[in-house]
Amino acid sequence: MTDLLAGIPGPLALAVAVALLFAESGLLIGVFLPGSATVLALGWLAGHGVVEVWVAAISAFGATASGCQHGYYRGRRDGLLRRQLVKRFGEQRFARAESALDGRAKSTVAASQCFAVVRTLVPRIAGRTSMTHLRFTICNVPVAAAWATTLVLLGAWSGAAYEQVEAAAGLLGLPLLSIAALIVLAVWWLRRRKQLHQAR
Repeated sequence: MTDLLAGIPGPLALAVAVALLFAESGLLIGVFLPGSATVLALGWLAGHGVVEVWVAAISAFGATASGCQHGYYRGRRDGLLRRQLVKRFGEQRFARAESALDGRAKSTVAASQCFAVVRTLVPRIAGRTSMTHLRFTICNVPVAAAWATTLVLLGAWSGAAYEQVEAAAGLLGLPLLSIAALIVLAVWWLRRRKQLHQAR
């Protein structure tokens, strides 16, 4: 990503990064786009004087937050994602997933900003639930600001260790995501067990 952005003029590199970050968090194609790597690359450019650090941070935050807002509204209006998920997982399982998001909406929306793929999907799913726009914004925007600023600063301060920082930032989400998945599975199993017990 640094090779791509470093090969073009500063303002154009900033525009390309903003477009990538908006698409990564706001469009379904975003599951294939490099969000964290793009923000780190912006920070690297800032560290080399191509753009100002504060401009890079604000641009990264604005692009990803706007993308998440777009994803939320698409979830409100578009039933395509729901039909695809229902087809894949079944009506009952998807209904349980929506209920789970309703029950833990704040933490789910906030945590999703830090992980690729779920950063793209969760806003759309949140738009399909009863979560209000104000509640979604309150949960998403502060974390988006912290995420973007932290990665820009890491990229700017990394210097010669940029590749190691990029690899660490990419891998850091894996154990956290695994822990979150285990917690969700445990909660689901306990609820299922309780429902079966009550049904007897």
